[in-house]
Amino acid sequence: MCAVDAETIGRCEADALARNVDLLLRVAPETKLPDSAWTAHDVAAHLVSVIGRYLKPDRKLPASPREVDSVNDAEMREFDSATMGELVGRLRSRSAKYAAFWPDLPVEMVLPISIRAGVDLDVAAIRSNWLSELLIHGRDVALAAGEEWPLDDRSCLLTLRLLAYMLPSYLRAGGQGDATLAVAPDGGAPFSLRLSDGGAQMQRGAAADGDRLTGSPAALVLLFYGRIGLAEAQRLGVTTSDADRVQLILDRFEKP
Repeated sequence: MCAVDAETIGRCEADALARNVDLLLRVAPETKLPDSAWTAHDVAAHLVSVIGRYLKPDRKLPASPREVDSVNDAEMREFDSATMGELVGRLRSRSAKYAAFWPDLPVEMVLPISIRAGVDLDVAAIRSNWLSELLIHGRDVALAAGEEWPLDDRSCLLTLRLLAYMLPSYLRAGGQGDATLAVAPDGGAPFSLRLSDGGAQMQRGAAADGDRLTGSPAALVLLFYGRIGLAEAQRLGVTTSDADRVQLILDRFEKP
């Protein structure tokens, strides 16, 4: 969905990790996240848990996204007694092992690493998943602490590439007819989501026969992850073919 190379992904990962480490060491662990039961401590525990999955490639996650949520909660609870300093230490050490794994792997190689339930991903998308965890959860903590958390276009385009592959598995059960949504981020390659009663499929390029979302990569990322609504995304530079129809399409997906 966008041009990718290992060096660019590595820079984005390193920057996002450094920002998270700095933030998590400054905020109070009990800081509550907006519209969530999680705290900053929970976010740190979740990040430690998620990056640990990369270090155990034979482990398989459940097939349902909602079952993955249950796994996330259970794994987070394993770190309830850890201090924030201990969690950040584990995050750093696991990140170093993670970074050493990728240099010789082509970004287009598909790996059997269970990061997103039921979805086969290439190296670029697998790494972009980790990047998205750092970006989205870091923003959650920053907002809770009253701080800004800007999202850069390159990281957001990598995340949108991941979302293109991942979103079809988040379509809610229950048919509501055929629909098509073309997503065209500024500076990135477009993709389209084709929905039917039988499921959803992604295709490259902007379909000419459906609705459209175009504009700011950061706003599109936040919209798909449910951190902002469509009206806020429009204020941040996203345009739509028809807001009501697009909203109906978005409502058919669970949030990643």
